[in-house]
Amino acid sequence: MAESKTPQQDVLTDIEAHTPATLHPILEAAFTYRKQLIITVSVIVAVAAVYAGASAYTKRAITSSQADLGAILAQARGADKVAQLEQLVNDAHGAVKPAVILALAEASMDDGEFAKAAEYWGQVADKADGDTRLAARLGQAKAMLLAGKAAESLAALKGLAAEASEGYEIPLTRQIAVAAEAAGEKGEALAAYKKLAEKNVSDKPFVDYKISQLEAE
Repeated sequence: MAESKTPQQDVLTDIEAHTPATLHPILEAAFTYRKQLIITVSVIVAVAAVYAGASAYTKRAITSSQADLGAILAQARGADKVAQLEQLVNDAHGAVKPAVILALAEASMDDGEFAKAAEYWGQVADKADGDTRLAARLGQAKAMLLAGKAAESLAALKGLAAEASEGYEIPLTRQIAVAAEAAGEKGEALAAYKKLAEKNVSDKPFVDYKISQLEAE
């Protein structure tokens, strides 16, 4: 069952109402790099299959798990999709489990199960490194924020700042701004929006609006 709407989500609704649909600050950060995550997980599965080489049984198990995952992603929806993926993560070959956990993180987000999604994003991050780990941590922070844990989300995001590569600076700063505002940390939110204003962002009018709004409070 989806969680009831929190005050933090009201803040997000107001923010997103003033943002171009393709640039919603909460939605952008985690899924800008969704393709990268999926590619990385797919490579892990492929490499595992190669090194499983000698065992025909293992190859069949991997192929079967991949087919089951594909069928669930193509056919299931909502809570039923989450339930089927949770069963599959217990039954799937180990080589396929990272892909199943990533699918669970996304499906839980879609179903409004944000606390559960945060746990799965964390599991994806625990098995990854580099930018892939960072992208998963951004997803986890987004899920925590939507679960009503704005302060925890903000703390997690600030912890990522030291390890973020240049390519992640804008989405990370944007998500810090939103999380800080939702957590009631107006000074931190204002500082983050001012940092964004110095960058080449396509929604600068929205960023300027947030700066003016926060300065007036």
